[in-house]
Amino acid sequence: MQTRIHAILVLALAGPACDTCEAPPMRPTNQDAESLAVCPPLPPGVEPIADLHVAFAETRFEGVTLTMSTRPLACGEPAAQHDYCPSEDDRGLTLGIPAEVLVPGVHALRHPIHVEFETPSASVSGGGGSVVEAQVELYAITDSCVTGRIIGLADLDGPIDGPFDGGFQAPRCTP
Repeated sequence: MQTRIHAILVLALAGPACDTCEAPPMRPTNQDAESLAVCPPLPPGVEPIADLHVAFAETRFEGVTLTMSTRPLACGEPAAQHDYCPSEDDRGLTLGIPAEVLVPGVHALRHPIHVEFETPSASVSGGGGSVVEAQVELYAITDSCVTGRIIGLADLDGPIDGPFDGGFQAPRCTP
């Protein structure tokens, strides 16, 4: 089965030159037990995304935007479109989910969404589109957190690989 990205996106296969980039600022993780106390737990058997530093849910695009990253990003800072120096460990994802599909269940990422991600080999940033055959499974949407799982982004075919698959707990924030 072949997976494709259909989107109006800007693809940069190399990060910015280090003479024009800056090291990411030191920020605390929000993936520790204290920060995640506001979140419903992941279901048994669902492994969290490895090495996740932050996960945020914010009201945006008449729905919710989820940002998850191995970088120490601030609330409102997308997974791509920043001037931080690239690293071999950088992985991030920003998904805009419209209000009409912001309910528990499995949702194909074929509807109009906002998508950005970065991996060590690529940075995808820009506008709306869809990720054919990838899914987000939402377990709980509360006033304080969105809990779910990303499915099918780590195995994208083509010139780029997706950032990661796995469970997430994204505390709500306001930039």
